[in-house]
Amino acid sequence: MARHYWGYRINTEQIKFFRQELQEGRLRQGWGWDKNQDLRNLKMDKGAKRNLPIFKKVKKGDIILIPHCPIWDEVAIVEASEDFNKGYVFEISKELKDYGHIFPAKFLKSFVRKNQNVSGNLRATLKNISRFWNIDHCSEEIDKMISLDDSELKDSKSFRASFANAVENSFTQSFNMDIFSKKLYELANDKFSNEEWEFALVEGLKKLLPSPIVVERVGGIKEKEHGADIIIRYPGLLKTEYIVAIQIKDYSGFVGDSPVKQIKKSDTYKDFNDENHKLIDKYVLITNAKKEDNERLLEKAEDVKIIFAEELKELLCNIGKAYIGLNED
Repeated sequence: MARHYWGYRINTEQIKFFRQELQEGRLRQGWGWDKNQDLRNLKMDKGAKRNLPIFKKVKKGDIILIPHCPIWDEVAIVEASEDFNKGYVFEISKELKDYGHIFPAKFLKSFVRKNQNVSGNLRATLKNISRFWNIDHCSEEIDKMISLDDSELKDSKSFRASFANAVENSFTQSFNMDIFSKKLYELANDKFSNEEWEFALVEGLKKLLPSPIVVERVGGIKEKEHGADIIIRYPGLLKTEYIVAIQIKDYSGFVGDSPVKQIKKSDTYKDFNDENHKLIDKYVLITNAKKEDNERLLEKAEDVKIIFAEELKELLCNIGKAYIGLNED
């Protein structure tokens, strides 16, 4: 069965909520604040009935484009991980008291709408104001974007500018370094999703660790082999190069041990462990989770160092001070 392509809108006042849910494989939709709005046995409409086409039409493998997700200026490309009518769950958000409709979906990647690889045809259909609509006529353009590397769908300069702006705004609102650190973390956390954190931290770490130390983003196809999003290369004597591998997760609350398992792949990745390269450290950086909620993860970590939200604030503060002190382009 040929897969289909759909447009899908979310409540843009709750982008962060939808982003975090999607990272866990849950594509949420609104008009679901009462148990009687369960689409499997709909007894109360109040807008919920308009979700029935989503429930009935989306099948496993279909592609869904979601404007303003994972951040305002981007469009998410998502794949249905199961037929929506089979994998559907109704569970009202305890925090927001709505968005009970949950569809099984996997985030693939996102793109900037004005990116050069986005066709005019696709830009036009993304202007549709419907909650849900068919975009099969853009299938070839969408498949092409899925095949591209993330870096080809985004402008890394924009993340550098965004991070620099966050630093400047935080500094102007601050009276001491504690406030500066808190403000910078809040601004970055609101602005960046998982991939945006990768781009921003690469730019920030380059400021903190200038040449000859090399900081580079290595996520993408090869990530399945080495488990790292970012690596830091330190020059050694003669031909030796020392490598630090970093995995980044934009998670909150309780975190399972899958990020640790991922980054441990770098232990056996040939290019990190040969006669000219030596892996010396592994980190998992979790942007929103707290240490006190994840004691079990720390037990599983072994030789992997975990950076939680509080430590991330300190790291961002050091990066921010490097930006301010260097005052470069």
